[in-house]
Amino acid sequence: MPSVEELKVYVAGAVDVVERAGAAIRGVGDQLDEALAQLRLTAAGTAHPSLLDAVAQLEQAKARLDEAQTHVGGAVEAANRYRALI
Repeated sequence: MPSVEELKVYVAGAVDVVERAGAAIRGVGDQLDEALAQLRLTAAGTAHPSLLDAVAQLEQAKARLDEAQTHVGGAVEAANRYRALI
């Protein structure tokens, strides 16, 4: 069975991985924001269903990324609380 110090190291390692994943999610979110801005600008003069569908799909993807980012933050906080307790 791992010692308390080993557990703290394991949890810290997991937190580091999760924080890097969170940074990657933020990067993808920024890219989606850029794509959405471009598509919205393009769609300003048209009401073509395919383009409007693309915007709607990207908006849903962005919303889910935002939700994932919230969960990532919650996971980091919970893991850090655990690490502080042990």
